Amino acid sequence: MKSAMTFQQSRRAIQGFTLIELVVVIVILGILAATAAPKFIDLTAEARTSTLEGVAASVNGASALIYSKAIVKGVQNLPFSSLTLSDDPGETNPFYISYGYPVVLSNSADASAYWKRIIDVGNDFIIISNTGGKLIIYPNDIIAPEGSSDPCIVTYSNATGEYSKPTIAVKDCV
Repeated sequence: MKSAMTFQQSRRAIQGFTLIELVVVIVILGILAATAAPKFIDLTAEARTSTLEGVAASVNGASALIYSKAIVKGVQNLPFSSLTLSDDPGETNPFYISYGYPVVLSNSADASAYWKRIIDVGNDFIIISNTGGKLIIYPNDIIAPEGSSDPCIVTYSNATGEYSKPTIAVKDCV
């Protein structure tokens, strides 16, 4: 009788894990992976790029609204003109346009206040114009870009002629 019990116990030891034990281990590993993976995967660059795409869409929408005001005024085909943004007769601060779209000012100090009149980016972004006539918008918590090809920026270039649109581009963050 003793030899029969020893044979059954040794046979059970050879079988391995049961299905329930394997499922429990897989569930535990899945929970650990779900909680630990975000600590090892950095999605900051993708999030910043998505935010910049939103800023670019805001610039695109604002320039389209300015263009529609230029059409109403009849100055959409002029290489240089100005218009007022509100219907308030007391407003005397002109907004400069080229072929109906907003113009990049050459003075970088004025670019921020000028563009914040039409886009609401708050203090989270810095707006500058570079010497190449491009507007550059970038997050305020990164190092200032040296040019319009640096990563993590939105660039805006003036319209170049009648029936052309300004160029708005997003440089992905790294």
